[in-house]
Amino acid sequence: MLNWRISSGRRLIFWATFVIAGSASAESLPPDQLEFFEACIRPVLVEQCYRCHNSSGRAEGGLAVDQRVALLQGGDGGVIVIPGQPAASRLLAILRHQIDGLKMPQQAGKLDQKVVADFERWIAMGAPDPRDQAPTAGELANATSWDAIFQKRQQWWSFQPV
Repeated sequence: MLNWRISSGRRLIFWATFVIAGSASAESLPPDQLEFFEACIRPVLVEQCYRCHNSSGRAEGGLAVDQRVALLQGGDGGVIVIPGQPAASRLLAILRHQIDGLKMPQQAGKLDQKVVADFERWIAMGAPDPRDQAPTAGELANATSWDAIFQKRQQWWSFQPV
């Protein structure tokens, strides 16, 4: 089993990175990073994680992933994302089902390897995230309802007539 304790030196580096990354907004993110987050990371978080890990009343394990600050803060088990350090980020081990008792996402089982690779790439690029505040309970309900997800997907370019 992997040991995920963070030494005091690493903790200092994390908090310095957290302050720097925590100050990013949608306007300050490079367009390619914003597009990557919106296309590859946010949809997975919405579909697979928000239901159990949100800021509007249900943060299992003390973890909310519906805003940048909460995601970088981590949960009861500690920090799960260390921007720029995918190998040290526990989220990847959780998504790969490498930690006993933490097999996420629960409802979908193991994620496709490409999705996990996208998360690894996202963390390596510094975990850019434009979400400055948590969604309201209504926004969260709309974002996680299957009808809303299906309607959003119907708007994708690949479903549009040529």
